[in-house]
Amino acid sequence: MSLTPNPRVLYAKVPGPGPLVAGEHLVYESTPTIDLDAPLNGGFLTKTLLLSPEPFMRERLRDPSIFTYSTPMVVGQPVVGFGLVQVLRSEKEGVKAGDYMYGFTPWEHYTVQPYVDARFDFAGANYPPYTFDMDTLVLQPVPDPQGTFRWVHFASVLGTPGLSAYVGLESVAPDMKAGQTIYVSSGASGVGSMVVQLCKNRGLRVIASASSDSKVEYIRSLGADVAFNYTTCCVAATLAEHGPLDYYWDNVCGKQLEAAIQNMALNGLIITCGAMSEYNLAPEECYGVKNLSLIFKRRLRIQGFIMSDALPELLPRFMAEVPALLAQGKIKSQEQLYVGLDKGIEAFLSLYDGSSKAKPVVVVDEAYACM
Repeated sequence: MSLTPNPRVLYAKVPGPGPLVAGEHLVYESTPTIDLDAPLNGGFLTKTLLLSPEPFMRERLRDPSIFTYSTPMVVGQPVVGFGLVQVLRSEKEGVKAGDYMYGFTPWEHYTVQPYVDARFDFAGANYPPYTFDMDTLVLQPVPDPQGTFRWVHFASVLGTPGLSAYVGLESVAPDMKAGQTIYVSSGASGVGSMVVQLCKNRGLRVIASASSDSKVEYIRSLGADVAFNYTTCCVAATLAEHGPLDYYWDNVCGKQLEAAIQNMALNGLIITCGAMSEYNLAPEECYGVKNLSLIFKRRLRIQGFIMSDALPELLPRFMAEVPALLAQGKIKSQEQLYVGLDKGIEAFLSLYDGSSKAKPVVVVDEAYACM
């Protein structure tokens, strides 16, 4: 038996409200090993190439007794999230060596799939029906782009951010019309930037905000009609100047939601898929929106969704449309690469501490930083 190093990022301790602490809640371990020649018991062995830190992962780092829309991760096991892997060996029908796959996988160099120890016992947890078993987002085959676009795009516009934007627009707001106006908060984020571009492709007038001037310039480069820095501009006043809004895509919740409600048009629609401003807060510390009476006065609709809601129906359409748009240069993305799994915790925390300059991607296999 020959053992190979198998570094991992461990979910070591349940955090309370507030920022995650590297070395306490999340720990990088360089010492684990794996026997790459061991029996696979009907499974398959994968090598991790890229990992995609996502905002929703913060909510999964919680006490299992707290019910919410997602299942939690397992303390003492590797962090689990979306990633791109390549199959090294397989004993599973339909999966062969050399295949590329994208989906949920542990944050470690090598994994015998399907992973077991890091899987939450959803069946035995008696969770409410609105909770989605995240571990069902299993690895799916993806095509080799053969140079038409970069592999890192599978962690941005072709991964969870792109899918979230596409599924949200197609399932919640399929009747958008050219000439209507949408406001996108966090418009430079992975999801927000995709929403901006998809809406421009539909002919909408797009207003978007970001937290820095450089991110605002990036939003403008994507085609946004109005882009502003919400840390230096009054959101409500800016929306009043350029509204009213037919749609608001909410990535952050809190005060920006309140400002959008104030400036929605009659029968406007609010689409919400995240609450970036609240992930690190206790429930009692979350911002209380003060103008909810406008919902009935202006006949507004607010609809939340998670990407998995309509994924089975829309994934084929997404894979038929978006890779082609990307290859043609009609969809752009910006990634911030963190090379090495030892940079994984830093990449994840950048989503919450304001240091991210673009969609963070952890490049586990360095060769894929340039491909």
